[in-house]
Amino acid sequence: MMKRVFTFCLFALTCFQGFSQSKYFLIDSLDSNYKLSHHVLTTKDIYPIDHKIELFNITYNNSDGQNLILFSVLPDLETGQDWIETPFDQLQDSLIRFGHMQKLFEANTWSRFDKVYGEQTKYLNIYKPVVCKEGRYYVPTNCLLQFYAIRNRPKVFNNVFGTININLDEVTILEMEKIYNQTYPSTEFPLYTLRSPVYSTTMDRLRDRREYLSMKHTLADGRIAYQFWTYLDWNKHRFQFESERGIDRFVYLPEEGIVGGSFDFYFFHHLKKTGITDLYFLDNIRKEKIMISNRIIKEHQSKY
Repeated sequence: MMKRVFTFCLFALTCFQGFSQSKYFLIDSLDSNYKLSHHVLTTKDIYPIDHKIELFNITYNNSDGQNLILFSVLPDLETGQDWIETPFDQLQDSLIRFGHMQKLFEANTWSRFDKVYGEQTKYLNIYKPVVCKEGRYYVPTNCLLQFYAIRNRPKVFNNVFGTININLDEVTILEMEKIYNQTYPSTEFPLYTLRSPVYSTTMDRLRDRREYLSMKHTLADGRIAYQFWTYLDWNKHRFQFESERGIDRFVYLPEEGIVGGSFDFYFFHHLKKTGITDLYFLDNIRKEKIMISNRIIKEHQSKY
């Protein structure tokens, strides 16, 4: 679907008193302010359904490291139509600059001392990329927006929620489960609370949530890919999206961004359509199963 040179818009939707106003950010892969990479995942790698997920990584440098804005285009299980053509004249009057996206990044990664922050750091179907192909513009039906600060530094520094640090010690989910059970023997391991009533865990969600480095993978060309998992419980009802879980297990490849992962929160919400059981999700979590970019598999012949 995509050419070598991409042109994208970022679409934002807000509602006020029944009316909606959209904002768009037109970006080009040749823009020197950031780098863009695009990857396609196949759901049947870890889920018993056959759909595609598209990842758009936007990375740019700052004084502390690198920042990553990730758009994940998720399949529409209702209609099967993942992208909708949208006339450009409906977009052009509400364009915003890249600085707006930088401020959005700051607001969701605790980058400002003069702001008050809430729990939300990810956005489902509020901001969307708009793809331009042969003069036509397409908006995804479902999209998740989230942010990562890439800070590769010694582990003694804090690694708050939304941080990618390849210098951390490796800790698998099963290893963390053992430590958790020894520390909190009367409560359930937070990652497994999808089976439990809402608020069944005693996890300190704002203080404890973070990303852990789990393992490293060597690609055929010698590059190292780093697999992470997100320490966060399930605390919403089944009819709600646990969107804060985001891409809860993911693979980060330097210079490419996030090239693989899982979206349990999204497919768990659609249990009736997919037929996937709770036990199936638990097995995926314990084994840290992920989808990996088709391009990475093809170009680098990785082990996945």
